[in-house]
Amino acid sequence: MMTSIMGFAGLAILAFGFLAYPVLRRQQPRTEDEDGNAEHRRTQRAWYQQRLEELNQEVQDSQAQEALQQELAAVLLAETETTKTTSSLSTKAPAGMLVIGLSAAVLLVSALVYNGLADYRLPLIHGAEEILTLDERTEVASLRSWSQRLQRRLESSPEDAKSWYLLGHAQLKLGAAAAAAEAFATTDRLIDNDVSVKFYWLQARLLASNGELDRVSEGIANELLRIDPNNGPVLEVLSVAMMQRGDLAEAIRLMNRALTASQSIERQAGLAAAISVLRGRMEPTAAKIVVQVSTLIAPSDRAVVFIVARPPGGGMPYAAVRRPVSLLPFTVQLDDLVSMSEQRTLSMAEEFEVLVRISETGVAQANPGDWVWRSKVLTTQDLQRGTTLQAIPRATE
Repeated sequence: MMTSIMGFAGLAILAFGFLAYPVLRRQQPRTEDEDGNAEHRRTQRAWYQQRLEELNQEVQDSQAQEALQQELAAVLLAETETTKTTSSLSTKAPAGMLVIGLSAAVLLVSALVYNGLADYRLPLIHGAEEILTLDERTEVASLRSWSQRLQRRLESSPEDAKSWYLLGHAQLKLGAAAAAAEAFATTDRLIDNDVSVKFYWLQARLLASNGELDRVSEGIANELLRIDPNNGPVLEVLSVAMMQRGDLAEAIRLMNRALTASQSIERQAGLAAAISVLRGRMEPTAAKIVVQVSTLIAPSDRAVVFIVARPPGGGMPYAAVRRPVSLLPFTVQLDDLVSMSEQRTLSMAEEFEVLVRISETGVAQANPGDWVWRSKVLTTQDLQRGTTLQAIPRATE
């Protein structure tokens, strides 16, 4: 922007110089040596002197001689002025017109360049990132001002993704959820696969529809999970939608994924409670392994409990659950709803074992100091019976 303005100013100054030059030039005195017709004027003066000498010889009457001299001088003066005017027009006029034409062309080109390269509305939105930090309760006037300025900006630059994104945030904070959704939708069209844009687009649509997850919103949520599979808030939104539709199994799957992705102990506890409620509504005779986890002494507050069903001796788990240690003692259920993938479910395993690990580091891999409990080898029959296990992890050497 600054480069464009400086370029325009430079061209304008150059054009002004061309315009001013002829005017300033006219104000300077001209000498005979500067005139291209000096020789012609010397010839005229010589002829005038010769005619005076002839008059002095031929005319004896002093009064008549004086009158003829004055007439001769007037003729010479008139011819001299005509010559000077013609010379001036022949030399100055073409040069002046050329300079004026050139300066007008420079001004025209500079205006076209500035119009094509510069964006005169850009300074209107300088600092618009402030929208992201403005409080929607106490700074409504600023939000409205920014919203109006961004709208004016987008009238001339409809492909400016950043302005659309900031306008979406301004509208969202002003309570115009539908307008915000449109702004974020446009941003998403201009910028592909941006998690932040899609997340706020989904949020705006949910607010505009009073929480109803329609087909478009569900598509946005699934796109988000494709880009970010562990996006907890999106997983929770989808789980609630599935619960409202009566698909309790899918709701539990999504909630378990959200719980695993969450880093908030309070959120994990809330999701664990919700999962227990949903499981209570399902068929009690479903194939499962119930694991009751407790400890003799309290582990570290930062520890995490992993409960997995895996091939005997180790290997890729069939099912896995993650819980914060603060929930101890607790009960979890291992079944196909917490399987690692649809291609590797717990019900496919002919035999397996259950491993409970309390990890100080918060990772599922074995580390020195972990507390561990391992079950006997279990089979499909144990799964069908809904076997209950008592797991008390102990510190390892």
